[in-house]
Amino acid sequence: MIIQIIIFDYRKLFKMNEYIDERFSFKLENGIIFCEWLKEHIDYKYVDEGIKIRLDITKDSDVLMFSDITKVKSGTREARQRMSEKDAGKGVKAVAVLVNSKVQKILYNFFNNIYKAPAPTKLFTNKAEAIKWLEKFK
Repeated sequence: MIIQIIIFDYRKLFKMNEYIDERFSFKLENGIIFCEWLKEHIDYKYVDEGIKIRLDITKDSDVLMFSDITKVKSGTREARQRMSEKDAGKGVKAVAVLVNSKVQKILYNFFNNIYKAPAPTKLFTNKAEAIKWLEKFK
């Protein structure tokens, strides 16, 4: 007799349109993938895993992306480069990025000039305004 033991990790929840763990959350809703980055520091591995999860959820569909980076305080050069790679923007028609400080805004704009975003991208400090902007791309 074979006994199978299943261990469920309660820190992670993965449904067909949603993924949540201690690092980030993703939810696909009405053609918009909502991403919340939960760590203060991002590196290549963290960004790479986030991209792979998003691609798994969106299944080659064209989507709009809302990315909440309000908790992010720093990131490596490699992380920024990873975000600009071709597969990072695969299927993404436009990106609204939610920030909560002028410092985040300045840093994001500076690095976006070096590592171009793969889709039209705009920064916001208000979630409702960000979603309204994304709706223009539907």
